[in-house]
Amino acid sequence: MKRSKILSLILILFLLTIVPAQSQMLWRSAKTMKKGTFIAMTSGFHMGFNRSYNWSEEEWIDYSNDKSYTWFCFSSMFGFALSNRIEAMIHLPLDFKSRESTGSDLSASGFGDIFVKTRVSVFPWAKDKHGLTLTGAARFSTGDKEAEIALGDGSTDFALGGIFTTAWMGKFRGHMKANYWLNGKNDSDYNIGDELKFIAKLDHNFSPKFMGFLTYIYYSQFKLKDTDGNEIENSNKNRHYATIGCLIKPVKGIFIRPKVLVPLTAKGGSMYSFKPMIDFWYTFAIFKRSIK
Repeated sequence: MKRSKILSLILILFLLTIVPAQSQMLWRSAKTMKKGTFIAMTSGFHMGFNRSYNWSEEEWIDYSNDKSYTWFCFSSMFGFALSNRIEAMIHLPLDFKSRESTGSDLSASGFGDIFVKTRVSVFPWAKDKHGLTLTGAARFSTGDKEAEIALGDGSTDFALGGIFTTAWMGKFRGHMKANYWLNGKNDSDYNIGDELKFIAKLDHNFSPKFMGFLTYIYYSQFKLKDTDGNEIENSNKNRHYATIGCLIKPVKGIFIRPKVLVPLTAKGGSMYSFKPMIDFWYTFAIFKRSIK
């Protein structure tokens, strides 16, 4: 392996230990990697919650001055292309949470629920054409549920999704992505509400090393169910977001993607004003000579 690749890999492994995002089912486009390619990726975000939803009045209520909830989260992902159409990956989320209110100061840090994922190209991506890739995942209860602020929900979950990418006019690409998480029961025998996500994204390549993008995201978590299978009222969440960002390619194989997510409309739970995020990943092939 060339010295530059070794240095880049060391840098990424270092970042993965100090810069941990909620594991993403729909990371990347429909384009799959070439057989024998490795990928190491990290994504980080910050959320400073400042309001909660009042179901009775159907409006958002600002937190009082003595209340705050902050969540730093980073997620690392390692993957390998088993063939030109199939990828296997593992996501390792590392969370840092703190919550303050009158007479209470809580914090927790550590690994959350780890999940494994596969991506299978149904219609392989071809430059300036189209591609469709299906995804599947299993998430395991590895986060500490007894921490001052829980780092996991205590359930084992499964997901299916799909990513469609299309290109036109040379410099534009469009993406349609969706996934569904079938969430299981936690240790208290409560059924964690299933989750649905839909993403529509538009890219524009300004140059070979710089791309801008706009994204619309819809997220919904259905109502939780108690031990008797009854739905718990006002436990559901709905979100509409917009994201603006760019993708920078400083050298071959290295990608940096800063972005900002802004809530448009939402119901249920707690909310923040905006969410800064950054992704960093590196793709490389070690055994080039042995791969055909």
